[in-house]
Amino acid sequence: MQLPAQRMLRKVKGQSLVAVAIADLAKIDPKWCVEIGMPRDSHLWVSGLDFAQSADGPFLSLLLRIGERLGTKDRKTIAASFALRFGWTSSAAIAPFLLQRCVPDVSLSNVSLRCRKDTLFERTAIHVPKGIALGTTTDSGDSLTTFVSDESALFASLRSQLQAQAFPVVEALHKWSGFSTKGAWGQITSSWASQFVNVCDRFGGQIQAKPIVEAFFAGEDVVARMQPRLHPVTMEGVTHLYQRRASCCRYYLLPQGSLCAQAARSSATKIGYGETWNGWENS
Repeated sequence: MQLPAQRMLRKVKGQSLVAVAIADLAKIDPKWCVEIGMPRDSHLWVSGLDFAQSADGPFLSLLLRIGERLGTKDRKTIAASFALRFGWTSSAAIAPFLLQRCVPDVSLSNVSLRCRKDTLFERTAIHVPKGIALGTTTDSGDSLTTFVSDESALFASLRSQLQAQAFPVVEALHKWSGFSTKGAWGQITSSWASQFVNVCDRFGGQIQAKPIVEAFFAGEDVVARMQPRLHPVTMEGVTHLYQRRASCCRYYLLPQGSLCAQAARSSATKIGYGETWNGWENS
């Protein structure tokens, strides 16, 4: 597994390394901007901890808006759609890991999320710029950053953070909708994989993301079991990665819906999973 080349960060007095790394992301692409601090226009944001409670409050309001946008009251379909959106928030941790060898603290208690009017994810705010980074503490007065000398330890931290962040969200979705936890994990892991591919596409090409993603999902837990499968396709000398999710997004159930290119259902018998997909959706 070879990561993209590490970007060198210029230390700024009075700022944590995490804050410097986050600022560097915006220089690469304004769309990768992550805000630091508690959002001032708080009515446009949902606090991370609110995503652990779907019975009422801003999370329920967002779920209902997604249903209105999709033209459905089917809670399982709404839950699948949100899970896919929520997975995209991982960019705030995955991009700094790949490019700056830094993993910001993205626990629900330390983030707020902003969605656009169309309910798609727009931006993350990290309340306190703390986290873990590759390096040593010898030349640091940085109390907000924990340094590790081993890249594999940093990689493990990224995985554990994202899993811990998503777990209460998956449980809340299940309680509200009845959508299976495995189904939700399949959507979230798909979006995680997409973030690895997107960053690698900008720095060396998509194909280098495949071994990174496979290493990230290695294991025996639910994240490993519900990982997407990446398939390289080369045309005219350019290789792109395509993925098949481990669960169905249920888009085909919408009035305007159809089977997407990643639909597990559309070729389940061809890839040997039989009717397992139906069990994941409804169990």
